[in-house]
Amino acid sequence: MYYGKDAETYRQDYHGGKEPDETPYGFHLAETFGYDVTFSRDARSAPTSVRARVTAKVLRESNRRLGFDVAHAYTNQTALRNADVIWTMTEGEAFAVSVLCRLGRLPRRPLVANSIWLFDTWDRLPPYRKAVVRHLSRYIDVMTVHSQQCLPIIRRQLPHLRSELMYFGINTGLFRISSPATRPDQEPIRIFAPGNDRARDWGTLLRSFGNDDRFEVRVICQWLDKEQLGREYSNLTILSDPDMSDFINGYRWADVVVVPMQRNAYSGITVALEGVAMGKPVVSTRTGGVPTYFDEDEVFYTAVEDHQAMRDTVLGSDAYSRAQRAERAQRRFLERDYSTQGLISRYVQLTRELLETGPDRP
Repeated sequence: MYYGKDAETYRQDYHGGKEPDETPYGFHLAETFGYDVTFSRDARSAPTSVRARVTAKVLRESNRRLGFDVAHAYTNQTALRNADVIWTMTEGEAFAVSVLCRLGRLPRRPLVANSIWLFDTWDRLPPYRKAVVRHLSRYIDVMTVHSQQCLPIIRRQLPHLRSELMYFGINTGLFRISSPATRPDQEPIRIFAPGNDRARDWGTLLRSFGNDDRFEVRVICQWLDKEQLGREYSNLTILSDPDMSDFINGYRWADVVVVPMQRNAYSGITVALEGVAMGKPVVSTRTGGVPTYFDEDEVFYTAVEDHQAMRDTVLGSDAYSRAQRAERAQRRFLERDYSTQGLISRYVQLTRELLETGPDRP
């Protein structure tokens, strides 16, 4: 896991209601398949010896230039060396492990890496970063992605690297599967829009529903200025320091869950899955990862930055049509198993294949 996702701290936060699962992304569930799971740990203290301080400085500089947290991988190299297989959730950890392999600090072993952001920003990377990624990718056995949009980019830029779509999953023990049920048609229509990633298009959301008495809008976002926006929009509530109960209550309260996004290749998946699991209709910008998971008759889609279409889509639906859409989306959720148990089962299936057939390495 990336730095800041220390499993012990995460578990404490989970029991305190601050995180959605017992461990990051539910990776502890691999134990139910007979695996021993060791999580990376955050460094607890600064280095003391001169050599250690110099090493740390060099690693921090590599992090800045490459975007890979080699320092974090370095402090976890013993656990990495003792592993039979390495799983990562983001590209930062995957390529940091690859750096250790390249330097001879870590023997080769199967590495199942996942990428979230890298291929969304590929065209904006400097040439040296692209060259480093191409070189280090030879130490990765499989690169998975959660969004279909990322696959053509990987296969074009890293044609030698095996890449696959891996559906994401959420904790359905927390976000329980609930039968779609909507309030009778009445105003204001309750809009719930949680999300923290930078691809969120809050401007379009507010142009769609802000200061319009036909809507009541509740947003969860850690980086929006809730004081300023609260003064500007009379029908808007922003939560910036939520716990899991705020998310659960928001979904239960909502008539519609809205996922507004700027053009991107990865975003929106988690909120769409949570909303669908809890039986709510979803309105999403037609970009990011959501179209990988749900078809046009399962989620209401609108064009990028089209606030008029977003507003008209909500106003043009009624309680019955929204419930029908939510039911179809939930059937898709269950068929493909978009739960954390399903996610980990997909990691396990891929791992067993690698262990049985051996990696295809250059």
